[in-house]
Amino acid sequence: MNDGSPRSGDSRDSSPNVQLSARPSLTGDVLIVDDMATIRMTLARHVRHLGHRVSLAEDGRRAVELLAAQSFDLVLLDIMMPDMDGYAVLEHIKADPHTHEIPVLMISGLDELQSVVRCIKHGADDYLTKPFQLTLLEARIQACLQKKHLWSELKDRYQQLQKLERLRDSLTHMIVHDMRTPLTSLLTGIQTVEAAGVLNELQRECLEMSIAGGQVLLAMINDLLDISKMEDGSMHLEYSRIDPAVLVEHSIQQVAPLGANCGLNVIPVVDEHLPELVGDADKIRRVLVNLLGNAIKFTPDGGTITLRAQYETESKHTLFSVHDTGEGIPQEAFDRIFEKFGQVETRKAGRKMSSGLGLTFCKMAVEAHGGTIWVQSVLGRGSTFRFTIPAANDPSLVSP
Repeated sequence: MNDGSPRSGDSRDSSPNVQLSARPSLTGDVLIVDDMATIRMTLARHVRHLGHRVSLAEDGRRAVELLAAQSFDLVLLDIMMPDMDGYAVLEHIKADPHTHEIPVLMISGLDELQSVVRCIKHGADDYLTKPFQLTLLEARIQACLQKKHLWSELKDRYQQLQKLERLRDSLTHMIVHDMRTPLTSLLTGIQTVEAAGVLNELQRECLEMSIAGGQVLLAMINDLLDISKMEDGSMHLEYSRIDPAVLVEHSIQQVAPLGANCGLNVIPVVDEHLPELVGDADKIRRVLVNLLGNAIKFTPDGGTITLRAQYETESKHTLFSVHDTGEGIPQEAFDRIFEKFGQVETRKAGRKMSSGLGLTFCKMAVEAHGGTIWVQSVLGRGSTFRFTIPAANDPSLVSP
């Protein structure tokens, strides 16, 4: 391997002002493509002298054949060649997903700006004109190999990260799934105790707190399991015909006790003659319940929450919206709140807004129906979550 120092009889520029990078020299498999045998052999001799393994191609088509047959760390590519020139070979390399990561050093007798620009635009990593200085050739080969090395290292780490993420998600799914059964049993037992006999005020309060907390935890588990299924494509929507007015009514019924306990007014506003939806009624209802639950959680006592359903004639979508008079959400957090485990601090003592699972489920469920969800909010003046569901989905999806 070359250490950068001049050797006896070496024709390279040995000027003391030229210093190579302090990084350790890398070696690799280099493909040299040039139609002139003298230049091809001269390059091969110097590149081998630097410690690299060399393959030779006398024209563009032979280069393409070699690139398909084996892997390379660098291509030294002449531009002016008959039949298939260097530009065409460069385009082929960068268009092929198996070779586009290979650095390409263009070598040409043309010292023209137009030629350089064309090479760079097509993905060349560097450009060297003939006759070339050997010190410059060595430096640029090293720079290209260093780039290839860093890219390969980044790719390997990314693949390792993906593997760890899959392992984490699998482990999380297993743990969460196994938590649901004992939690359901625990809730059933507590609810049985609550109904078994007379309780004093403290006992009833403690049981109600336990039941409420358990139901929140169970909802989080269900959201996380459903999100995992949506992410891996194993969840299938159960399509049926849905009356939007009934959907709104059932959603409000589910959160009415919670709203009443907080002294909130939950108001339905439904346009007349709304067309039927074709979708998964349970998933859409859970979206509405999640949005209503968040609104209740972050709206002060005495506030108002409005659930509206209306038909958008132009887009042929049914638009649902949940508006509250709560503390609002900062604009910079609008996208983050829909991310898994994405949390936003409110202004009240840095309080976290939910687990970051409910809104992720909402986004994925809505998009699975071909709809869109978004939020509008002004700090101190409340928030409005809106989502659309196509009013005329494919009727053939409905089970007979």
